[in-house]
Parts: sequence; C-alpha cells; structure tokens
Amino acid sequence: MIRNRNIRFLCAGLFLLLTPSAAYSGIGIRTDLTLVSRYIWRGFDTISDNHPAIQPSSTLNFGKSGFGLNLWSAIALTDTDFIELDLIAGYDKTFSDKLTLSAGVGYFTFPSLPRWPDKNSTTPEAYMGITACSFPFSPALTFYYDFNLGDGFYGTFSLNQNLPVRGKILCPSFAVGYTAQYRKIGVDRGISDVCLGLSMDFYTKGMTLTPCINYVFVPNHTINSEDEFWVGLTLSWTTGGSAD
Repeated sequence: MIRNRNIRFLCAGLFLLLTPSAAYSGIGIRTDLTLVSRYIWRGFDTISDNHPAIQPSSTLNFGKSGFGLNLWSAIALTDTDFIELDLIAGYDKTFSDKLTLSAGVGYFTFPSLPRWPDKNSTTPEAYMGITACSFPFSPALTFYYDFNLGDGFYGTFSLNQNLPVRGKILCPSFAVGYTAQYRKIGVDRGISDVCLGLSMDFYTKGMTLTPCINYVFVPNHTINSEDEFWVGLTLSWTTGGSAD
C-alpha cells in the first residue's frame, strides 16, 4: 500500500510539472480532470467491482503543427490499488475542413502491478484514424495495434455531433468496436462493444464543465459478462498558446 501511495504522488507530480512548463514556454496545453462512476474501456470494466475512478489528463499542443503529447492517468478511488499511467504522442492533419487524418503511438503502463515497469505491466500501441468532418455526425474510423499485452488489432467506428443548445453544446455519440486483442487470456474475436453517450458543455470563467451519461452493450461476453451504465463529470481548461 505504501508503494502505491507513492506512485499516486508521482502521477500527481507529473501533471503538476507538465502544466506550468507549458505555460512558460508558450506551448498550448489542455488539462482535463474527469470523475467517472466506473472505468469502462473497449467493453471491459477495467476496475473490478464497478469502482469509480479519477482520470486526470494533460495535452501539450504544438501550435498549428498538428503534433500533440498527452499524459493520461486513471486512479481508483476505493480500496483497490488500480493505477494506470499512459503517454501518447499524436499527429492530426485536417484537409480543407473536410477530412482529418490522425496517427500516433502510446505507451500504457500499470504502476500498481507488482513488477512495474516490466513487460507484464507495460504495453505499446500504435493507432491510425480518419474522420469525415464535412458529413453529419463526423463519421470516424480508427484502428489500433497493441504490441504486447493485447497482442492484436482493435478497430472502432464512431459518430459524434455537436449541437448548439441555448449557448451550450449538446453532444450525442455512438461507437462500435471490433477486437482481435487479448486472445491469450481467452477473449474471443468479434464485436466487443457498442457505446451510446450524451454530454453537454457548460462554460464558466475560462473553464468547461462537461457532465455525461453512457451505456455500453457488450456482445462479446468474454470481455464483460454484462452491459454497463456509467456517468462522468469533466472539468477542462486551457493555458499557454493555442490548443487548436
């Protein structure tokens, strides 16, 4: 328990160090602090027994270059020791406001595992995606490949639409995922998750507050034995240069 408490302080310190460094260098940075009733990922109920989690995130945006660097974490808020700490480097390129291409690599780690950071508690993943911005609901197709723990492909097709409502932004979303990952631990290949979401942005004093509700259908019962409902609340703000 002492080791995991120290790791929690390390995670918090990384986010605190990242934020001021961006502000002083003129690099744009977006910070998000999210509270979720449970941590659902690709259909998995990642923290056992439906535990809530806090998910801080900081993203450095290098002006109009399209490059970004994201530090993301999930920390369980109950007696479980679960901690995740990820670093993701990405690139986005938009063509004539009609098509966006994205690509990047991520390094996902789980500091709460006993021998972190060995090969059983870390994994690299690459991704590539395309979004048709000019179409209604901005259809997007993204492919991921995990080189270690997942050892395979995951693909997702998603729809999102921002709807102005009395000065606020209402965003319904839909996503369906297909997995060929985690077959070594008995996960079947096939449709892994079908997710429905609804969120709304509220703007106040340079910050954005975004509550959301979500439901996921899990056709692949080797991932999760039941469908899941969860809620979340995100506080976001931007400092430094432009985050666009």
